Amino acid sequence: MQVEQESKSLLTFKTKMVPYLFLAPNLIIFSIFIILPAIIGIYYSFTDFDGLRSPNWVGFENYRRLWEDDRFRAAMWNTIRLVVATVPIVFMTSLFIALIIIRPLKARGFFRASYYWPVMISLIVVGFMWQWILNPRFGLFNSVITGLGFNASSTLLDARFAWWGVVFIFTWSRAGYYMIMFVAALLSVPVQLYEAAQIDGASKLQRFWYVTYPSIKPARIMVFILAAMEVFKIYPIIVTFTGGGPFRATRFTVQHIYETAFQSYEVGYASAMSVIMLLFVTVFTGINFFVSSRGERDA
Repeated sequence: MQVEQESKSLLTFKTKMVPYLFLAPNLIIFSIFIILPAIIGIYYSFTDFDGLRSPNWVGFENYRRLWEDDRFRAAMWNTIRLVVATVPIVFMTSLFIALIIIRPLKARGFFRASYYWPVMISLIVVGFMWQWILNPRFGLFNSVITGLGFNASSTLLDARFAWWGVVFIFTWSRAGYYMIMFVAALLSVPVQLYEAAQIDGASKLQRFWYVTYPSIKPARIMVFILAAMEVFKIYPIIVTFTGGGPFRATRFTVQHIYETAFQSYEVGYASAMSVIMLLFVTVFTGINFFVSSRGERDA
């Protein structure tokens, strides 16, 4: 009897441990490449580490310096503006495309692949490609409009054009990724809900607003958060498309952190910038979760 109980206990223990064994490789990789570097970065933010010599503890000096750093504040403000402008555009564009391609179109597979195609291109390549298209001197865009008899545009030499160009390129390259998430969510909405709404006399717009939109709430939250986090850490497109110009109009936080750490060799100071940015992203994500969960309770 005791042997049987021990066998059952061992079997129960093994059954409980199986999920953790499957998770272990991912947890180890996540800890080594995410958690550990984050802890080291927080430590470096309190030092004057230059990447070569041993770090010296300076306390909150880096954070005090950040408070007075106009360039960092400008980069953070540019990043926040980019998030506020880009995320809603990406959200609406990807949802709109998803709504179109779930309809019974003849070449639905072709259109779905076409919209997803830009996602498969490296962001470095995307930046170079659009830089070549919109280059003010030899770009394809100016070649076309001058060939049509119009005056050449200053394109990337214009701060507003370059800034909105970043918004457009990010939307063009990433909308297909979030489109797939919306497609999966839209296809999971029960058909019975649409049939009931149609029997009640709801129009197409009303069916979307009162049936579709609430039903895909988990996907909406995920897309909003993932898109915002991706915009916060935008870098490859900027480096190859505008380089942060003109006049620092498209210089965002990640580029500023990178150049501070690896061009100015102020790793400790750059680590302090990274910590501040991490706090911004954490607060932003927390607020979004709070508002979403509150809306769920109110509903």
